[in-house]
Amino acid sequence: MPPSLKQRLAALALAPSSPTSPLDSVSRRNIFNHPWKRSPFDATGEEPDARDKVQEVMGKVIFQAGVDFETRPMVILSASALPDPHEVSYDLLLQRILSYLDLFVESDYTVIFFAAGGRHAPNWNWVWKAYRSLNRKYRKNLKRLYIVHSSFFSKMLFSLAGAIISPKFFRKIGYVDTLSDLAHQVPLTQIDIPPAVYQENSKHEQQIVLPTPTRSSVFGVPLEELMGHDGEKGGIPRVLKDTIQEILSSGLDEEGLFRRSPNSVLLKQVQQAYDRGQVVSLRSFNDPHLPAVLLKKYLRDLPDPPFPESLYSHIRRCPTPTNDPGDIAAATYIRDMLLPQLLPCMYILLSNIFHLMHEVSLRSNVNRMDAHNLAIVLCPNLVKSSDPMQDVLVCAIPSGSSMSSTPPTTVTPTEAEPTLSTSSFGGTTLGSIVKLCIQRYYEIFDEVPDRSEAGPPSTGRSPSPPSSEASCSSLPQQAR
Repeated sequence: MPPSLKQRLAALALAPSSPTSPLDSVSRRNIFNHPWKRSPFDATGEEPDARDKVQEVMGKVIFQAGVDFETRPMVILSASALPDPHEVSYDLLLQRILSYLDLFVESDYTVIFFAAGGRHAPNWNWVWKAYRSLNRKYRKNLKRLYIVHSSFFSKMLFSLAGAIISPKFFRKIGYVDTLSDLAHQVPLTQIDIPPAVYQENSKHEQQIVLPTPTRSSVFGVPLEELMGHDGEKGGIPRVLKDTIQEILSSGLDEEGLFRRSPNSVLLKQVQQAYDRGQVVSLRSFNDPHLPAVLLKKYLRDLPDPPFPESLYSHIRRCPTPTNDPGDIAAATYIRDMLLPQLLPCMYILLSNIFHLMHEVSLRSNVNRMDAHNLAIVLCPNLVKSSDPMQDVLVCAIPSGSSMSSTPPTTVTPTEAEPTLSTSSFGGTTLGSIVKLCIQRYYEIFDEVPDRSEAGPPSTGRSPSPPSSEASCSSLPQQAR
């Protein structure tokens, strides 16, 4: 019986990869002499040079561009940035790409692939090996894959992967013909679009047209307009009261809270209901992830972010937070220097949100969402500057715990993506500050106005703040 297509493809994955350029005219008899066939770990002395070349192109091949309309991280892949395989090891490039994706795969995320404009491309052998490297942890939480300006090669590739290998993966793929169409799916203005993509797009449309924003009564409305300067109009907006109360009452033990996504259609319907002023019972949806994402989306849609670009210099000057319970320098700076820069209504809003995050972190032994993980998913919704890459840097957090039950992949300093380094921001990052606000909530928000608006605090718990994540995990047991 002849081998099946799957068996033949699996055999390809065992063969040595040899990514090639479509412009390559080198004869097959000389293929074993090409430099990309050498292992980057052999004794030729070229390992540092190979790593440097990969590092040069990494930031153009793959990068983050904020979050999408449902607050999921957006990861951009650009075919136009793929390097010449004569100069860069594609196997080493694949290792770096997977290391970068490890930063996002534990939560729901979106990938946008700009397929056009590439001068170089890997061959089928390498492509199949790359797909086999994308094990379940990469595919499970990928919610949408948008392929922009798809070529015959990319359509054939993803159709093969979907129809034969994983039909479920195929349903996540969306083909987009123009950047105007893409703007209806994701926030286009957050993406640093490569020049080759603009050039390709000009063949399909004369002008990029963004969706016309519609005026709502809750989402996207200035906070001061809803709350008043000092919160005198009734406290935090109703949508936040409802979401916080629902999470406190029935969602604290939900695994992956604030990381997982609800049904997209229901999320949009509930948002529109709040904008119409309609009564909404979040309990009836029986999904704790719905209020969690609704809260993040409200923050993301604020026209003026909680931490605007004008505060970035104050954030940098904050003393570096530590795990020492006796070190109060960072907490004191945040309480006395940083938070007073906010409008009173924004301070009230953040105090309620950080109180909720603190309560969620106390159940991290059940929901796997400690202060570090919560800061990762919350921080991108608190900033929005003129430079999306700067926003990525300000949200960076030093290495910490993870939701994964397995140890995280070790990434050497040369392998780590430099744009995600906290030192690249030039000082303390907002991600570190948000993490500390969650861990030591009662030290930083010692006098919280209108705190009861978010719902009654949990009973039986000591008001003293947790000094570390270890102490956080023990408090829920004491409360019981």
